[in-house]
Amino acid sequence: MNKFTVAVCAGLITLTGFNLQAATPEQECKKLQDDYNLIYASKGFCFKDADAKAKYGNENCHTTKPKFSDKEQQRLDQIKERQKELNCK
Repeated sequence: MNKFTVAVCAGLITLTGFNLQAATPEQECKKLQDDYNLIYASKGFCFKDADAKAKYGNENCHTTKPKFSDKEQQRLDQIKERQKELNCK
């Protein structure tokens, strides 16, 4: 996935706070983790997790400590809170 595509997708997710209404908890957990990883990937994060590496790659990675905008951090916090509510793995 190229850097521009990752950035566009992350921006849309961050701005909309995309929500799954009819998803099972397992599906929602997966979607939340994908959304979380996408925001990190858009900032050039170097993934260690094999699944995230396979999906987003590390070709354009350059950091293990990305900086987030206030809006991105707010969305990441919302995702983590929802993951706790759902008891995601």
